[in-house]
Amino acid sequence: KLYSWWDYRQLAFQKNQGLRIDHILVTQTLARRCTGVQIDRQARKGKGASDHAPVLATFSNEG
Repeated sequence: KLYSWWDYRQLAFQKNQGLRIDHILVTQTLARRCTGVQIDRQARKGKGASDHAPVLATFSNEG
C-alpha cells in the first residue's frame, strides 16, 4: 500500500504503517488529463525529513 504520512513516534515508516492524508485537488477538466500519480518515498528517508512525503501528479497537455 502507498501512504503519504507516517508517525515518527511509532517508527511507522519502517513498518510501512501510514495514512493517505495528503491530496492534490484539481478541477474535473484537469482530472481527466491526469496521466499518473506517485508518492516520493525517497524524500521521506532523508535526515530530518518531514513526516509527509510529496504527492506528485502528471497531466497531459492535450484536452
